[in-house]
Amino acid sequence: MFGALVLVGVLGVSACESHGVTTVSSSASGSDDAALDAPTEAKVNQIVRRFQDTNRTPGVLVGIWSPKGTFVSATGVADVATKAPLQADMQFKIASQTKTFTADLVLQLVGEGKVALDDHISKWVKGVPNGDRITIRQLLNHTSGLADGFTSPTVQGKVTTGCTVAELLEAEAKFSPVAPPGTKWSYSNYGYNLLGRVVELAGGQHLSTAVQQRIARPLGLHRTLLPTSGNGLTKPFTHGYGLGDVGPTQAPTASDDATALPASCLWAHGGMVSTLADMRRWSRALATGELLKPEVWAEATKDPIPFVFAGNYNGPGKWRYGLGFVESGGFIGGEGSFAGYESTAMYSPSRETAIQVVSTKNPNAITPPPMFQALAMAVFGSDIGFGLTPEQALAPSFTGAAE
Repeated sequence: MFGALVLVGVLGVSACESHGVTTVSSSASGSDDAALDAPTEAKVNQIVRRFQDTNRTPGVLVGIWSPKGTFVSATGVADVATKAPLQADMQFKIASQTKTFTADLVLQLVGEGKVALDDHISKWVKGVPNGDRITIRQLLNHTSGLADGFTSPTVQGKVTTGCTVAELLEAEAKFSPVAPPGTKWSYSNYGYNLLGRVVELAGGQHLSTAVQQRIARPLGLHRTLLPTSGNGLTKPFTHGYGLGDVGPTQAPTASDDATALPASCLWAHGGMVSTLADMRRWSRALATGELLKPEVWAEATKDPIPFVFAGNYNGPGKWRYGLGFVESGGFIGGEGSFAGYESTAMYSPSRETAIQVVSTKNPNAITPPPMFQALAMAVFGSDIGFGLTPEQALAPSFTGAAE
């Protein structure tokens, strides 16, 4: 997902003074929902403080929208150099949450009869290892056996300046598969770049255009996009920190600012930007199959696969992967991590609840996925089905760079 950047930054030894006033507001969410009850709000605020204190992240965005109440907070600073405060409406890089958009576009095309889940990728893209045996379904749920590909020296050498789609796919195709198709779960950024190319070939549009026309505009996502140049961020946005050598519990300095990195080498697997409000709307659409035909959504949610990310990134709880999304305890969504930013956005259809966590530092010892679980348990109690306790969710578990 993550593919940590193999780019060395200059790490300072001074701690970043990132604490700010946590603003809790219903209006920040664009709704008039009531606040959480006082005891629950106090628990949530304590969790946010613990997350920031442990990780020493400059800024933390949290959003909870539920029948039990609304909580939206922006804690810390958006810019370490200027100490400008973080705001809830600021744009950020969503990294591998981009995969949920790419997958939804593929599934839309499946519903239109332009792509079949059992198509082999060789029908669409030539030169893929095992391409005549790997299906679209396997690319969507990471059982293709393809290598990640993002660590390619060619790709890494261009991360700071940019990649073309052709360069990405050519470089990633040079990696040997890690398993025969359909035999194991293995996360592959390469697989999602291939799916992005399928969207373009089957839909007749550039991927960035398809995101706008098929998802952003229908859902009213005003600041969500896949950049065609640069990093895609427009004011107001928050800076992100961590260039590969900031430890999970180390505070970054201004020299670790990764905000300017362009998005093109992440493309279909991780290049998009968004906001808290937009991702709230997207998480509900994703988790309910709003933009898909019912029979396609039923197929997408059938028999999700248990998985564990490298480095225990998701903590000790239970997680499963469907056709383009993660699931835990009935919450469906995505997660992303790349230089400067980590985030997760999850929605539970049965609880009508959206929960988001955004950190402006990568990597973190407590990552957004278990942090989301801790927040959900603060609101609904521990008997959700996450497979862990609140304390386990908040125990530092990630010690390195996610893959």
